[in-house]
Amino acid sequence: MDDSGKKGWLEDAIRDIVNGSIAGACGKVIEFPFDTVKVRLQTQSSSVFPTTWSCIKYTYQHEGIARGFFQGIASPLVGASLENAMLFVSYNQCHKFLEKHTNVSPLGEILISGGVAGSCASLVLTPVELVKCKLQVANLNSISTNVKHTEVLPTIKAIVSERGVTGLWQGQSGTFIRESLGGIAWFATYELMKQSLKDRHALDDPKRNENKIWELLVSGGSAGLAFNASIFPADTVKSIMQTEHISLTNAVKNIFTKFGVKGFYRGLGITLFRAVPANAAVFYIFETLSAL
Repeated sequence: MDDSGKKGWLEDAIRDIVNGSIAGACGKVIEFPFDTVKVRLQTQSSSVFPTTWSCIKYTYQHEGIARGFFQGIASPLVGASLENAMLFVSYNQCHKFLEKHTNVSPLGEILISGGVAGSCASLVLTPVELVKCKLQVANLNSISTNVKHTEVLPTIKAIVSERGVTGLWQGQSGTFIRESLGGIAWFATYELMKQSLKDRHALDDPKRNENKIWELLVSGGSAGLAFNASIFPADTVKSIMQTEHISLTNAVKNIFTKFGVKGFYRGLGITLFRAVPANAAVFYIFETLSAL
């Protein structure tokens, strides 16, 4: 690669990182309250929260909006910026590499690039989600234990002091499985939906070669639904691994023993509900910034 090629690659990568960071942060603000409810449903028994509404009602009445629904947002806000920066730069760079150096089909390029992007993002995401999950259930734990951590730094210090630096990657296997498979579903759904919608209106207006705003939003929302619906059991296992400090195998056994198969899907409804606006915003903001 000559100097101009290296410069072009670096500029593209930096642009993807910056745009992905901004898009990820915006999406996280939208989805975080819903995510708090989801994590609580995943990690608490049905006797504590029999329904999604009971969890929302309890959180609002006893903890309020900021302390209840947004507690712990600092860590995932940074994490969402890093995650989406990693996702978009990994996806686009892998896609370009496959397009230039292999004979993989266009669909194959999307699937492989999505899997690679998700795998890379899992390394960044695991520590962030570990802290997030602990903060999201900290108020509940403090009722019956001496756990009082409600801020990011004390929580990180507690994890490191108890389990060492590697303890920050508790749940990495669950996150890796979730993000690898989810990355495929996320990017494939978005790219295929976006192209399908573009092809439809291209028949009416051949000169138009860009997606309309609503098409980008629908494609992004659909990607969010596909991601969360496809990997939700893995996400539940990951949440249990991180809040109870147990292995993947033990987490699966515990969930199945306590709740049966339906235990892997507690919180799915509100997760799908929040996935649409959050992911629509992520992709739309990224596409808009990239077009500037």
